[in-house]
Order: sequence, then C-alpha cells, then structure tokens
Amino acid sequence: MTIKPASITALAAGCLVASTCHGQLLNNLSMGNPKALGLAHAVTADPPGIDSIHFNPAGLSRIQGRQLSLKLLIADIQIDSSFGEPTQPTDIFDGPYDPNDPDPAFVSGKQLFYDLTAECQSLYPITDPNDLDQVASAHDQCWGVDPVANTSISTGDPVLMVPFLGLQKTPILALPMGGVAVEAPGSNWTFGTAAYVSEGVGYTRELDEAGAFQGHQLGLARLTYFSPTVALQITERLAVGFGLTFSYQGLGVKTKFRAPGLTLGFLRNLNSIPNSPLPNIGLGPYDNVRLLTMELEDMFSLGFGFGLLWEANSWLTLGFSYRSESTSEMEGDYSMENTDTFVHTMEGLSESGVDLLLLPFDGAPVSAAEKETGTVKAEWISPQAVSFGASMQVLPALKINLDAKWIEFSRWDDLTFEFDRNNDFLILGSVINTLAGLNYADPDRMLIPREYEDTWSWAVGAEYQWNDNLVLRAGYEPRRSAIPDDRTDLLFPITHTDLYTAGFGWQYDKITRIEGALGYLQSESDTDACGSRNANSCVEGDVVYNPLLFHSVPQRGDRLYHHAVPGSQILAAGCKPVSEPVCRCNLSRPEPFIHRTRWLPHQPLTRESDHHRSSAESDPQRFAPADDTPGPIACGHDCCRNRWHAPRCARQISA
Repeated sequence: MTIKPASITALAAGCLVASTCHGQLLNNLSMGNPKALGLAHAVTADPPGIDSIHFNPAGLSRIQGRQLSLKLLIADIQIDSSFGEPTQPTDIFDGPYDPNDPDPAFVSGKQLFYDLTAECQSLYPITDPNDLDQVASAHDQCWGVDPVANTSISTGDPVLMVPFLGLQKTPILALPMGGVAVEAPGSNWTFGTAAYVSEGVGYTRELDEAGAFQGHQLGLARLTYFSPTVALQITERLAVGFGLTFSYQGLGVKTKFRAPGLTLGFLRNLNSIPNSPLPNIGLGPYDNVRLLTMELEDMFSLGFGFGLLWEANSWLTLGFSYRSESTSEMEGDYSMENTDTFVHTMEGLSESGVDLLLLPFDGAPVSAAEKETGTVKAEWISPQAVSFGASMQVLPALKINLDAKWIEFSRWDDLTFEFDRNNDFLILGSVINTLAGLNYADPDRMLIPREYEDTWSWAVGAEYQWNDNLVLRAGYEPRRSAIPDDRTDLLFPITHTDLYTAGFGWQYDKITRIEGALGYLQSESDTDACGSRNANSCVEGDVVYNPLLFHSVPQRGDRLYHHAVPGSQILAAGCKPVSEPVCRCNLSRPEPFIHRTRWLPHQPLTRESDHHRSSAESDPQRFAPADDTPGPIACGHDCCRNRWHAPRCARQISA
C-alpha cells in the first residue's frame, strides 16, 4: 500500500484568557489552548492560565482574582492513501510439485484454494496437470485480482463521538471548551475547573473504497467535564498544585472486514485436521466479509494530576508535572452485518458438520446469521505522563521555553473487545489462531495487538513581547512515535512527527485577552511490504486485523507518509519500492515477504513441518537450498521474469 502526503490544519482561538492540549499519539493535539499550541506545548514551566489544570496544576497560583476562559478549536483533517500491486501467495512452484502425487507434502495456497473451489474448477479446468503454464494460469484466475491494488482514497467529513448519541457526522471538526479559576481573597490558595478534550479525533472514508477495511468511520473522544484543582503558593518562589479529573471516554468504530488470510489459513488448517470433510468454499481471498459497528462509552473515568513550579531567580523558572494513568471500562452495542458470501460459507460449514469438528481447536457452532448484534466491552487506558520544563527570560522581550516529556505508551500492549456472545467471524479466527499458535481471537473475544512503546520527547518554544499589548510565539516539537514499525496501520497512522507552531496574544482591553495559534504536524515513516502485523502481514494466521495480507510495496518508494496538524491528527500510510529488489530464482519462501521467489526442482531441499510454522520473519525459508546453491541474479533476467520455466532457469544459472 502507498500513502501520499496529507496535511491537516488546526486553528485554536480563545478570548478572556485562553489555554491548551493532551496526548505522543494524540498528546496535547486537541486541547485547543492557543498559548500552549503557539509554544509547541513547551509550557511545563510557563503554564497557560486556567489550562494549567492540564499542563501543570501549580500554574493556577499565578492567577489573580477571577478568570474565565472560552476557547474554540477548529481542525481540518484529511488522510490520503494509495495502494500498489499486491504480492501473491504461494503456488506450486514454491515447493516440490508432482502432479501424480495424490498426497503432496507441500500444498501451496493457490493450489489448495483451487482444489476446494468447485466454481473455479468449472470455469478454469486443468486438462493437463503436467502443463505448468495451464496449471499456473488456472490458479491465478481462480485466486483473482485484488480490487485494492492501484487505488487511491481520501477521507471525507469528520465525525465526532458524542456522549449518548454515538458517532455523528459534522461538516467541520469544532470543539468549544472553557474553564474558570478564582483566587481566594487574602490567601495563597487558587481554585479552578475546566472542561476540555484531551483526546479527540474523527474521520470517515467512503464505504466502497479500500480504506474502509481499516476504518470507514472512527471517532475517539476523551472529554474532561469536571476537573477540580487547587494550587498553593507555598513561598514567593515555590508553588504546588493538585487536581482530579472526571472524564467521558468514547470510542466509535465502523469498519469493513475482509480476510485473505482467513480464507487461506482456514483451508490450509482444515487440510491439516485428519479425516475432516473439506467443504466447497465460496469465500474468495478478496471478498468483503462483514461490516462491524461498535460504539462504546464510559461516563466516569477518574484521574489526577500534580505539579510544581519554582522560580529559581528573576530569569529562570523550573516546572514539573505528573498526570496519572486513567482506565476507562467502556461498554456499548455492536452489530456485525455479514455478507451473503460469508453467510453461505458458514451455512456450508454448518451443514457439513465441519464447525463441530473445530470445537477442540477453540471453535464453536456457527449461526450463519446475516446480522449479529449484542453488547461489547473494552478497556481503554490513558497512560501516565511526566513533564519537566524550564522557562528562561534571555532578553527583556524574549523568553525561551524548553520541555522534556515521558509517556508510558507501553501500557497499550493490546486492545481487547469482549462480546456477550459468539460470532461467526471470530469463531473461524479463533480456530486459525489456535492452529497457528497465536492468541488474537476467541469465539467471543477480539484482541488487536498494539505493542506500543514508551516515549521521550522534547519541545522548544519562544515568546517575543512585540509591545505592551501584543506577544508573538513560535515553537517546534519533534515527537518520537509510540507505534513500532511492525504495528503501523491506517487506523492510527501517526509515527515519528515534527510539530511546527506559531501564535499570538493580544490584550484587547483591561479585562479581555484574545489569543490564537496555528499548528502543522508532519509524520513520515518507512514500512516494508508485509512489514506490519496490523495491516499487511504475510503471516498466515494474522486474520483478525490484517485486511491487506499479501499486499506488497507499491511501485516506488517504500515509504509511509502521514501528515497532520495540531488540534487534529493524521494522515496516511503506504509503501512502494525504491528500486527493483534482487531475486534468487533458486530460493523459495512459502509466505511471500518482500518479493516472489522460486523453487528449482533439480535441487535437494531440506524441509520443516508443513503445519504450525512460525512467521516469515522468524522462519523466512521453510524450504532451504543446499549449500551449492547458485548466487542471486537480477530480477529483470528472463529466468526471473518467466516463472513457468524453472528447470530451464536452473540450467541457465548453472551455466
């Protein structure tokens, strides 16, 4: 798959004392505080008014009298993606092939699919099993062409996850927020509360486009509706603050599912079960399987924050802030609308009794229902975060802020959805996972591995006092991604990013201050073909969340591009080769990984078990060539271009 650069612009505006944001993946991007955004969120030692509640609670101690904050975040979100040519699953030439062997040791993916699909045998008959061209042509036509290949998509209108209402489309992504703070008369205490969106993102893709397999609609929101906070000025130079947060957490997802790995893995694993009656399969590798809709909410998610602020001298202030982990136990409804093709396949399993044979492999009887509904639960973790900051008045009119931040994203090891009943797709996924030695699915549970990593990042911001009424700001924040390279996808495609910001503050009159900021977030990463276990893995058994199985790198580049802008989010994903790879015509890999390879019948091979094999990464060559294997040759060579004449190529290489 390929992804083109996309961009997102966001505008944060406020009046009467505006303030700032939360998140690495979404950290601080949806808070909408103009001062914080203008300084690239380097505000731990220079907290922004009432929004100090989020950035550093000790900053409330700087508020005098009473203050009210009103702000509005407007975000423009677009995700552009393109997909290149797919690789292909194994065929007869990737392993020992003898047309006269009734029980071959190696059963290729294409051959097995052809043998179990009566319609293919009728439409593309093989009259001479020794004619390699005819056999390969019939297998290719039966397997079909991936409709995702060579397509491009873009996101449309944004969506919001709204409390009690669920996913709601909106022409623009606009988030109003605000807060209030009061200094207790005659004391060193200040009290405040604010309402803000610390996590907020939402987008749509057309239902009939390729991107809908990793998010037709997605809405994520963490709305803090009550945040009682207190700050105490302990000495003239030292202040401390503490606050609680009561938040709403919502997640809405509507996505199509297809499972090229489900088809191939299901067939291969059924073939490994002794005496199992193999049904006629009508589910193709690129067929749409179902449309899943889930809307989950938790109205009461509790967290807390703590902060320190120390004015070391007249030109240096140091700050520290801690935000606790918050766990949301979300619940809601789901529906699975199964396609006719999938329903007919389930009917075949039920009528033939195969579903009962799968019980020992963590299976269950299938329902073959057109629509499955019920309730679903999931745990969502907002990880703990620590920030250190310094604010330096280097010139009378120029201030420089520096921040260092740590977030424990390793708590996002996986995302598990627990359903109140079994459903057909997960029953098959559970069986395949069990046979493959994985644990991503049960008949009533879906686990999406994330395996995110803890992150450290830094930020720098500059503020220049142009005159008594106007202040100008700029900032830069490079963010290390929490998403490993082998877990990138189109659902949350933010990797390593660079955040560029600019803003201003204008004292309109004695009681009114207007502030604004603009930010641009750019993200770019590299992902090899078959390189992501959450998008385009070539490991048979990765069936739950892997709709782009066998999808290779696009025609040029080997790149994944994401672009976004603060107050909003992301952008895209994909890959394409920079140059043609070197082939070994005499090697074979059962799972295509980066490029096609070939087995040469004349060479001795060593072979491992056909079943329960490990992934392509850990077991790249199930069929290893003998020590006297000839070396690699260019992919453009006739030997590599003509895949139907391996014996001739063997002689040519030997010569």
